[in-house]
Amino acid sequence: MKYLTFLFLTLIFSLNLIGQDQRIADKQFMLGCTSVGTTEQVTHYINAEGEVWQYSSGSFVTGGVYTNSLTTVGNANFSSYDWPGFNFNWLYGPPYWSLGLYKVTNSKQTDKYFYLDARDSDFGGAVYNPDFYIYFDNDEDAYYHRGGNEISQGEVVRVWDIHDESPNTSELQNYWNNVLVVLTDQSNPRIVWGPHPTFQATNYKVYRAVSTTPLNNPELNAGLIATVSSSTYEYKDTDITLSTYGDYVYYFVKAYNGSYSSPSNIGEKRGYFYKEGITEESEKIRNYNLFQNYPNPFNPSTYINYTVSEPSFISLKVYDVLGNEIEELVSESKEPGNHSAKFTAANLASGIYFYTLRAKNYSHTKMMILSK
Repeated sequence: MKYLTFLFLTLIFSLNLIGQDQRIADKQFMLGCTSVGTTEQVTHYINAEGEVWQYSSGSFVTGGVYTNSLTTVGNANFSSYDWPGFNFNWLYGPPYWSLGLYKVTNSKQTDKYFYLDARDSDFGGAVYNPDFYIYFDNDEDAYYHRGGNEISQGEVVRVWDIHDESPNTSELQNYWNNVLVVLTDQSNPRIVWGPHPTFQATNYKVYRAVSTTPLNNPELNAGLIATVSSSTYEYKDTDITLSTYGDYVYYFVKAYNGSYSSPSNIGEKRGYFYKEGITEESEKIRNYNLFQNYPNPFNPSTYINYTVSEPSFISLKVYDVLGNEIEELVSESKEPGNHSAKFTAANLASGIYFYTLRAKNYSHTKMMILSK
């Protein structure tokens, strides 16, 4: 009798789990290869950038599969729909994945990759047909959608775009507090986020803070660096050159529609503010210009950008409110283009300071604030 009771309870528990997960489809993300040996094995890797979400007890909660792999043998069979793939639903067996932003690589050509953003609760819940197929062509050195469209190196492929659907992030637990990641794109930071779960955005605002020391509240020192459309979820910051021992660089975004959403989580990299030179004829500098320092107020470092219209001897000096020279940042000849100088005031008191740019007949002064 006890055994029958145990079997009955086990059956009820299993049916409950199946009921909770019946909305989740089987094997959504399928991978293959072409232009390899008929028995050749290739391992495909997925590694999450940032947080992931898993389906549990009727909800999409944080946590799940951050890294995994699968192995394919030979060439993809385009006449079959049963490719090897990753399952979001644990009922269908491994290998598993979650709803996350994954970097996808392979063992055949380890330097080839793309990113897959599957952070969409409608996709995870199979509101639309979730299956899709991607293959790596070893001869072409590139990834492709099954239909033949090439995926560019480093491209972010979004599952809702694959199916021409609208994304839904409202069911992902604490999504906006985990949405932003900062990737490395060659030598620059690449900020990637996703659609706000509840705020109807007309734009997204991208903010940056730079400091020589770690900041507890970077948003207090941040400045706006870009405004993008409501359907754009990434921005490459070409003003920052990444470096292991560089300054601390922080990013966050806000949704905007006349008012602002709360800020996203903060992403961090290390690098230097660097904006030097021009190459395009259409971008030739016509005038000398001195720009407002960034950040401002600052502590303890800030950057001063200026433009030079012709080969010139440049002087850039910093003064206190009494007119005493504090430091000469630049004293040399410069070629036409955009230039930047860094000013560090670690040993100075809080207050107002001035900086002056002189070149030939040009002279201009601006004010900056050191706030410790």
